[in-house]
Amino acid sequence: MKKAINNSVLISGFFALVIFLSFPAVSYSGGLVIQQDQDFIIAKNPFYSLKIQKAPYALTVMRGGSVIFGHPVHSKTGGSFFVKDGSKFYLKQLENWNSRANDLYLTVATTCNGEKVDIFINCRKNCIDITSQLNSRAIADQMGENFSLKAAGHWYGGNVTSAHNWPLETGQTRLDPFNATSNQTAPIWLTSKGTGVFINTCQVMGFSINDKNDGLFSFNVKNTHQLSYQIIVGDNIVDAYHTFINLVGKPSVVPPKEYFVDSIFNSWIELKIDVNQQGMLEYARKIRQYDFPCTILMIDDMWQNRYGDQEFNPEKFPDPKKMFDELHQLGFKVALWVVPYIHQDAANYQYAVDNHYLVMDKTGKKPALVKWWNGTTAIIDLSNPQAYSWLLNDLKSLQSRYGVDGFKLDGGDAGRYPADLKSFGNVPPNKATDLFAGMGQHFIINELRVSWLVQNLGLVQRLRDKNSNWSVKSGLRSLIPNGLTESLIGYSYFCPDMIGGGLSSDFKSRKFKGMDPELFIRWTQASAMMPMMQFSFAPWNLDAKSINICRDYTKLHRQMGDYIYQLARKFQQTGEPITRPLFFRNPEDERTYFIQDQFMLGDRFLVAPVQTKGAVSRDVYLPRGVWKDFWSAKIYKGGQTIKDYPAPIEILPIFISITEN
Repeated sequence: MKKAINNSVLISGFFALVIFLSFPAVSYSGGLVIQQDQDFIIAKNPFYSLKIQKAPYALTVMRGGSVIFGHPVHSKTGGSFFVKDGSKFYLKQLENWNSRANDLYLTVATTCNGEKVDIFINCRKNCIDITSQLNSRAIADQMGENFSLKAAGHWYGGNVTSAHNWPLETGQTRLDPFNATSNQTAPIWLTSKGTGVFINTCQVMGFSINDKNDGLFSFNVKNTHQLSYQIIVGDNIVDAYHTFINLVGKPSVVPPKEYFVDSIFNSWIELKIDVNQQGMLEYARKIRQYDFPCTILMIDDMWQNRYGDQEFNPEKFPDPKKMFDELHQLGFKVALWVVPYIHQDAANYQYAVDNHYLVMDKTGKKPALVKWWNGTTAIIDLSNPQAYSWLLNDLKSLQSRYGVDGFKLDGGDAGRYPADLKSFGNVPPNKATDLFAGMGQHFIINELRVSWLVQNLGLVQRLRDKNSNWSVKSGLRSLIPNGLTESLIGYSYFCPDMIGGGLSSDFKSRKFKGMDPELFIRWTQASAMMPMMQFSFAPWNLDAKSINICRDYTKLHRQMGDYIYQLARKFQQTGEPITRPLFFRNPEDERTYFIQDQFMLGDRFLVAPVQTKGAVSRDVYLPRGVWKDFWSAKIYKGGQTIKDYPAPIEILPIFISITEN
């Protein structure tokens, strides 16, 4: 005989310290309608229903009688778990529950002898706030959840570098720990059924999607007695996206218009670590000579003497002020590459040690030394306000002395910041990443590669360095799924990094036989209709025909600049992304959820770059509506695939929407 559930007792002192309402969302004050039987509790509001299975404990979200999100209800273990002393335990049996207005209070027995979990659920119109807490308040190794992938449809978000699995459940991903490393990341996932999961924390966590084909989305937060997260509930994935943007915060500023109008040029591939004053001036002059529209110019790695000394190497840059003056006269705004690291041979190192400006090792007795791509380094402790000001003032000094316009903020990866290191503010690795990223807000010209939860700062984000090839994992074909993921996790002001690839190892390899002009042109075309575009390999090193085609597409980007900038401003106001997946056009169209080689620029332009070597045509799917060919003005009805659309090397397939969705 099943144990009766006592719903008459309000749990004493239940979550006296925890109400998980960190960000604004639409509230609902009408109250929940509760029904229960021997096996389930169903809590309804006008927007969705929560169905709580009593044993084993499991939660599902329903709309119109259909499951749109939830635990795997047919599992013997349910979905919620915690780990203590290396052993994994599950929530087993609902023992007590109560409700008040839009809130549910639950106490659940677990498979850990004597341990119970208290759960607080707050139901809002478009968001369900859930906080679970070990009744004993003991610190668990992990607390986490398993959710059914299939129940929620198709999955997107999380981290940019997994986006070649489009949608995510088509591959297998496990990142534990899940760090702000390699490229933009955020603990948010959206689904085609209009739901999502947002774990608003910088704490060390992990996640997996379909790991070993288990059919689950799983996440955990480490070293805690309490787990808080939000289930987003919308009418469709577009609605869910807007809820997330309102939760995380729309950008406080819009980057300068030049980012969205002109191409960015960066010294990295042309000059690499041999960057120098004469080389930069020649590079800049050729940009003007070959008539490539450019305002923002970046001086990349190794302009300084040693890492951590924010001073020009006098042998490579004998007169930085003169160089900046000439670059400004040529019409450039110039940014310098910087990292939050300091090498032991830097003149600043001992000063930083003496003033306790460095992250310490796990003993707390000496500076931590970690590996990065340029050797072994100490890390500036940006959780220390004095250390933060020290680095910030050094950067501002470069501005006042030489006329530096801004900074490309590289490094800062949480993966290079072990969780057991000691910092002034006792911050976890992902928070350390965001402290460095946040330094960008002090400079109008900025660029980031890694971030966690700084969507509200309006910083320029770039896709990580790509291989100089056609691959979907890290070459040309990765641009669209990576860029669309940037948009979905709230970073709409993104740049698709360096045209033709930005990994210097590719260009140093014996296999490298020179830039493939076809690859470079197709990369330029794809970038031209994205929010920003950036060169490093000099297009004037190609043949005359290739130079002309690339120049034409930089000028197309400039012609689109006013429209792109309007979209950038609209993103700040409404949260509507600049670059969008096709399912934003019609969330009911199942075909759009698998298309990773086309994108929308705003709601007007559909872009279908050629991403296969040797191809001179491609199939293009047009969602519902009426479309006009950008080049021929031919009219097409939507809801169809155009087979073998002609796309010779000089043509980027673009279609203009001429009717409302």
